Formats: sequence, C-alpha cells, structure tokens
Amino acid sequence: MKILLLLADRTACPVLFRQLAQFFNTQLIDCEDGAAAVAEPADVILADVRTTNGAVVSRIRSILGEAGDIPKIGLVNLAKRQEGVQARALGFSQLWNVDLPIEEALDLLKPLIGDYSGPNLPDDTPAATRLSVERLCAVLDRIALSVMTETQLPIVQTAESVQLTLSAIRSDGIGAWLSAVQSHHSHTFCHSMLVTGYAISFAKLLGASAEEVALLGIGAVVHDVGKVRIPLSILDKPGKLTREEFTLVRKHPVYSREILTGRPEIVPDIIDLAVHHHEYLDGTGYPDGLSGDEIGRYVRMLTICDIYSALTEERAYKRAFSARQAYATLLEMGGKIDQDLLHQFRPVAFRSDLGEIRRTAVPAAQTG
Repeated sequence: MKILLLLADRTACPVLFRQLAQFFNTQLIDCEDGAAAVAEPADVILADVRTTNGAVVSRIRSILGEAGDIPKIGLVNLAKRQEGVQARALGFSQLWNVDLPIEEALDLLKPLIGDYSGPNLPDDTPAATRLSVERLCAVLDRIALSVMTETQLPIVQTAESVQLTLSAIRSDGIGAWLSAVQSHHSHTFCHSMLVTGYAISFAKLLGASAEEVALLGIGAVVHDVGKVRIPLSILDKPGKLTREEFTLVRKHPVYSREILTGRPEIVPDIIDLAVHHHEYLDGTGYPDGLSGDEIGRYVRMLTICDIYSALTEERAYKRAFSARQAYATLLEMGGKIDQDLLHQFRPVAFRSDLGEIRRTAVPAAQTG
C-alpha cells in the first residue's frame, strides 16, 4: 500500500493527522526532531506548515527536497495570508485549511493514495461473493468514519451486509467467499470479515433464528471497532509488535466499550460481543476477567470464531494453521473456552467446501 507521510510537531499534531492514520498507511515525522528519519519513500506528503520555527521550516524544506515529484499538500490557516505564502515558497502546490473535515480529506486523498478499505478481488470472483465482500468493506470503512466523526453507526447497512454474506455463502459456498476475503491487503479488514463469515455460519448451523443470526453477524462486524483508535501502522505492522504496541492493541475492547456505550442504535448484546470476546471461562481473559456464567452464549461462540480465524490467517511473521491444526489448538485450550460449543463448531471448521486459507502473507500485527 502507498504511504502518506505526515510532517508536524508531534506535541501539537493536528487532529486531522491522527484521523488519517486510521484510514491510510502513514508515517509521522516530528519536524522538531532533526534526527527523525523517513522510513520509506512516500507517495504523498501532508505537512502542517503553521509554524514560525526556523528549524522546523528548514526540516520540512529538506524532506520536500528529497521527496521527488510526488503530491505535496500544506496544512495552513487560509485566513492567515503569511502561512499560505510560506507554504507556497516551500513548494506546496496544494493547500488545505486546518479545519478541513475528515470526510473531505479522505475524498481528496483516495485518488492519490487509493482506497485502503477497498478489496482487490480476482476477476473470477462469483457475483454474490463480490457484492458481499465489497459491501462489508464499505461498511467497515463507514463504521470507522462514524466513530471518528461521532455520528450514528450504519447499523442498517451492517445488517444488510450480513444478509448479503449469508446469501453469498449459501449460493457460492464458503470456500469461494473465504478466498475472496483473503484477497484483501489489510489484515484488519480481512479478520473482521472472516470472523463475520464464521460467526453467521456457526449460528445457522445451530439453528439460530434470523434475528439471532443478524445479531451475531452485526456483533462480528463491529467486534474490533475499538481498533479504530489504533493507527493502521501498528495494526498492519510487518512483524511482531513491541511490548508497548501490544499493550495498546489489547486495549481495543475497552475502546469498543467507550465507542459503543450510550449509542441508541446499539443494543447491549452487541456491546457485550465487542467488549468481551477475549474473555475466558477460567477468568484469565480480558478486559474484565469474567468467568463461567458471566460470559454469555453469543460471546462464547464469537470467541471460538475469533480465535479460529486468527489461527488460520497467514501473516508476515507466522504461517497459517490448517483447519485441523487450528481446531486442535482450540481443543488444547480446554476450560478456557466452551468445549461443547467447540464440538458443534467442528462442521464449520471442516466443511468440505471450506478449503485451506491460502492468503499470501501481508504485513500485519497480532490480533490482540
């Protein structure tokens, strides 16, 4: 994926920069730190040029001089003529006002960098599967934007995407659907979609009602919504996370609770799924250390789907487990997870048209 290079004073980083880090592969350079190095060649540069600090201006000029012929965008207060003059003198051909809404920034950047949320589906992807995956990706992207802008989550569209996924799995087979999902470059998007597919397949297998399938499906789509507060550079990091990064990723259920609680469009069961899918029956999970009957049936089902998905996904730092290896690992977890439900999950894991996950390894961080 293309890289968006952000130049700013880290201690006064614009809100827009922090928002963009959730939608693109970004690198932030603290221009007050003369030793800060650009890790990889950038495809687009966006710089906060609202400064009179000579050292910072010099640092920005130096980075621009080495960047070559790529789009360079300056963030300024357009009401202050001097900021615009300075930005033009530095070589910025485009100027954005500092209070540019994130929605407009995304519309301007996607033609330059690409749509991180969009799947790159093979030409032979069946029509129903194509529609399902494209709609799920669009919903996940819209959820992230809704969180950023503190607007209503697209629950109706999420429910529709769950129904499309059910239809695609029914008509094209879960193997074709999984193969299409694997084509997505982002582990974050891929994982959420895989968990959704497994969860609704599991619910249907158990004879759940349409309402129950929809509930579990919506819960699966938003189960990692708290990760919206974690930069993609960490979520899709090539290689293992540092201790500090892993600690941050483990906070995503807490972030999910903060994001979802108090929203009238979100029912308590969905909050329960998003917050507690990392809890274990023996009390060793997180974030609340729940145990036994404190963990509901839907959560137990989602936990199995979440772990199975993580084990069977191939990542840059680990190979994918086969279905048999992943299922055996879940069995070895013993009393941490609901073994009765795990036994009932077996047909989903071993369904004949499921196949092995054959996703090419891409940079990705641990599920957390």
